[in-house]
Amino acid sequence: MKLKLTIRLKKEVATDTKENYKKIVRKISHMQNGDVAKILRNMGLDYKLSYGVSIPHLRQVVSEFEPNNELAFLLWERDIRETRILASSLFDVTDLPIEKARIIAKKIVNQELREQYSRNLFARLPYLPGLVETWMAGTLEEKTLALYSVGWHIRQGGSLADDLKAMVFTQIGEMAAIDQVMVHQSLSFVMQSLSVVSDVYNAEMKELAVRLMQSEKLNVYRLGEEFLWFNTK
Repeated sequence: MKLKLTIRLKKEVATDTKENYKKIVRKISHMQNGDVAKILRNMGLDYKLSYGVSIPHLRQVVSEFEPNNELAFLLWERDIRETRILASSLFDVTDLPIEKARIIAKKIVNQELREQYSRNLFARLPYLPGLVETWMAGTLEEKTLALYSVGWHIRQGGSLADDLKAMVFTQIGEMAAIDQVMVHQSLSFVMQSLSVVSDVYNAEMKELAVRLMQSEKLNVYRLGEEFLWFNTK
């Protein structure tokens, strides 16, 4: 039996925004997949509601709409997997205050949202270095979000200032000793991202990987080993 996604608007919004919001909600409802939703629940992803719509299908939906902060916030405010993910691609990065970005980041409570928001939103913000500096001094989840955001920023053609690069290198060394899959994945991702920027960065990452392999801690050793395995010709 398919679930019905109720359309609720608690505040006054522009007519066009309201209509686009309703269109998106209906599309999500029609695409729902109960089997996928069950798998996501079993994975422990923390959502009040999930309709099991695949990421490729969500990208198809979002491609039909222009970035709009009013629409994005309407979707983001719903504790529903699909609306939260869609919102990450609909925020207007040219007109989103840093204070709003910090509020959004506080609501990112699982790995799926961390990956989607770092790629679709945070990596594209002009004030990313300021966010990263704050997150690097925050919780483990915030540090992980920072690393993913930097990684996607690089992969999308962004540059990396020397002070930000130094901060990232320091965090890699410090976080490598943390025995958590979430942390290991973010470190591996940012190291791979940095390695493709230039030969210099690649050499620096290889040197770091060699140092990691000198650790007596197995998870630290494996992080370095994994990087070298993927980057040795």
